Amino acid sequence: MGIILKDIEKKLQVVLRHIEESAAFDGICDKDFNDATSVSSLAHASGLSARSLRDYFKAYTGQSLVNYVFQRRAEYAARIFRLYPAVSKAQAAYSLGFKCPNGIYRLMRKNGVANIDSLRNMIVNDSAIHLPFRKEYMSECLLFYKQLETHYDECSTCEFETDNWNKIEAFVLTRHPKAKALGYVGFAIDRYISDDKYSGTFISGILFQGIHSSVLNKVIPGSIGWRLIPARKYAVFTHKGNYDGLTSFYDEVITTINNSDLSIDITAPYMEKYLNSPTDVPAEELITELWVGLAD
Repeated sequence: MGIILKDIEKKLQVVLRHIEESAAFDGICDKDFNDATSVSSLAHASGLSARSLRDYFKAYTGQSLVNYVFQRRAEYAARIFRLYPAVSKAQAAYSLGFKCPNGIYRLMRKNGVANIDSLRNMIVNDSAIHLPFRKEYMSECLLFYKQLETHYDECSTCEFETDNWNKIEAFVLTRHPKAKALGYVGFAIDRYISDDKYSGTFISGILFQGIHSSVLNKVIPGSIGWRLIPARKYAVFTHKGNYDGLTSFYDEVITTINNSDLSIDITAPYMEKYLNSPTDVPAEELITELWVGLAD
């Protein structure tokens, strides 16, 4: 097809981001994965025709759109076994909406993802770490976020807050002045998918209540996205200090979970909630809560 024009490349990046988010939130939001990543849905999100999207996507990535979608879903599904070795194939499959226990196994095998037993051995920690935590219920809310390719090391700057959170807040409150902001949050959506836990794609946004999802379009034109976060109870762990320490903190949280009797929602990505800001306090005074969804 030749050189991909810049405006087409931007549209394809929107599609890649959309697939990534759909896989990361697979099983916990109101948007069904298959519907959210259908050719028609992705074409609508990108502003391309279905045929153009297929052609440009293959030229840009070297893979067909359908194959890429299921490859990424398989890699995100594999994360479950990396994090929670005791989870059975059936439990993981049903949690992700498969109709039979072997659905997740077939998905992973077809897409060349490591076998389940080897994944279970990747994060084995027999240490006696047991971090303190509290349990807290959070009502249903909406997450609004910028649909940009944001990486971990870009999220701790003052410029990021101005360019990201301030714009999201202005966007929402201009349209929904009665909405109530619950807090600034982040999701390291592809952490533990690859062997590199220190870099990856990050969703950062604001939780709001007071807006009914029925008044929102499934896809908002422009760079703002939204997700319905269902009401649930969480185990909440607290980290104090520089954001650089969060990676080792995640490892300690995972060890605590696997050594406890907590009943975890295995599909839910961990949510970081920021109680203060690097614009207001020194790095060593930063307080970040890690919210881990609990099963019903």
